[in-house]
Amino acid sequence: MLSRAEINAANEYGEVLRIAVHEIEMPPNERVRAAAGCLAIGQDVHHAIVKLVESRLYAGAFALVRVAFEAYVRGEWLWLCAKNNQVRRFLKGAEPPKLGLMLDELEKHAVFREQVLSQIKRHTWKAMCAYTHVGGLHVQRWVTADGIEPNYSAEEVREVLRFADIIVALSVVGLLGVADTETAANAAEKVLEHYKARLGVT
Repeated sequence: MLSRAEINAANEYGEVLRIAVHEIEMPPNERVRAAAGCLAIGQDVHHAIVKLVESRLYAGAFALVRVAFEAYVRGEWLWLCAKNNQVRRFLKGAEPPKLGLMLDELEKHAVFREQVLSQIKRHTWKAMCAYTHVGGLHVQRWVTADGIEPNYSAEEVREVLRFADIIVALSVVGLLGVADTETAANAAEKVLEHYKARLGVT
């Protein structure tokens, strides 16, 4: 499906991002634990997506795209928007607000004011849910003229990987923002450079 070079590049990108946050010190409080936990999970999910693609286990990779997106949005919402009691309840297992409500609150902050995350949700949410919850859109990728077997196109797999690459970069930059140190800020700049190189953005 994807070439060895493409897989190697995805693994190398993930490793660069792992190193960027390795042993970064975080302030010891509940808000940091909640937000950083979500953002770190987003990074871990990216790693899982790459490994699943590498193993040609595409159903799992596609199903995790929504998980990565939600981990990022929840992490940023917990860091920037959640009230202290909401953070505490979340850490005890309570559900956060619905995704749309979190995005509404997040996009009141200057950094999110362009509403890119809402646009992503508007254009991809139905597909993300279908892949995560085994909807008809996902099952279509398993029904062929010859039987029931995976039938994903290389371009679809590349699209999932590209989306995951974007979300993980945001998650890592968010995690470094939570750390809020000069070292973390320098690491975030390097992450953005790698992100631009990976996606061919100038």
